[in-house]
Amino acid sequence: TIDLAIAQSFKLTVDEAVTSFTLKNPPSGSTAFSVKILQDSTGYSVGIDTFNDNGGSAIPVYWPAAVTPDVTTTASKTDIYSFKIFDGADLEGQGIFGVITGQNFLS
Repeated sequence: TIDLAIAQSFKLTVDEAVTSFTLKNPPSGSTAFSVKILQDSTGYSVGIDTFNDNGGSAIPVYWPAAVTPDVTTTASKTDIYSFKIFDGADLEGQGIFGVITGQNFLS
């Protein structure tokens, strides 16, 4: 769960497969947030393209050139992704925009 009422930077240590993210409390206007994904000593898949609102409705995620990135699944590696919201009052209609900030850092 990513709660934008608490912070704009989040750290996720992955110790099992992550199929989706829940986005809570977006402001009605614009904002940005980042997620740092740290793989444990095993490495698991992460659904970086699957976001839902608090009610479970899908939020579209738009990536440059419409290419969804592959999250690094190598043990002890780190990826960082940043997201921009332009209309938090209409996430289902407007979506969020994602970019790769960096991948495959040594944890």
